[in-house]
Amino acid sequence: MSISIRPGRPMDASDAARAREHQQALRAELPLVREAAHSWRIGLGGLLLALVGFSLIRGPSEVDKVEPPWNVVIGCLLLVSLATGAYGAYRLLSAHNGRPRTRPVDRRTSASTQNHLLALTALKDLRHGIIATFLCTVFLVAAVGTTWYGPEKAKPKLLVRTTTGAVLCGDGATGDGRRLTLKTKPGRVGVPLSDVLVVETVEKCP
Repeated sequence: MSISIRPGRPMDASDAARAREHQQALRAELPLVREAAHSWRIGLGGLLLALVGFSLIRGPSEVDKVEPPWNVVIGCLLLVSLATGAYGAYRLLSAHNGRPRTRPVDRRTSASTQNHLLALTALKDLRHGIIATFLCTVFLVAAVGTTWYGPEKAKPKLLVRTTTGAVLCGDGATGDGRRLTLKTKPGRVGVPLSDVLVVETVEKCP
């Protein structure tokens, strides 16, 4: 089987125009991706700042309101949210400004090809930054939802010991100067203040 090679048709003005358009598209590719990354960074940066600020300011106070082990779950969700938010911010900055690393000079590839490779890297950083920012939002919403709808941490109880040896435990204590009334599991129980020996707070009733 023989292969014959023949010269192609000579290049005309349309071929030269297409080649120029291709080179111009390659040169404009990286600035377009950088511009898109800048717009996404501004839009998502405000959201990311609000999310991180909320998790840092409101997070510790909200976690203390939830019964264990849900407080640990909320803390882990907030930690993952911060981590993904920081990763997303890094990738968005890399997409707009480039990665902080040296780039070796490759004389075997043209400048247009190198710009195309940089544009692909910037586009990859942009996509990862967008995904990480949305994941940060998802984790933070999950943490807030768990805080709102999780079991509330039980309030401290009052433990009352009387001179008769009786032990009462409950909450919602009220008094009228003569009697101390506690809300216990069986119901509201009153005891004369003269019989009260010790009153102390406990995490839960024995």
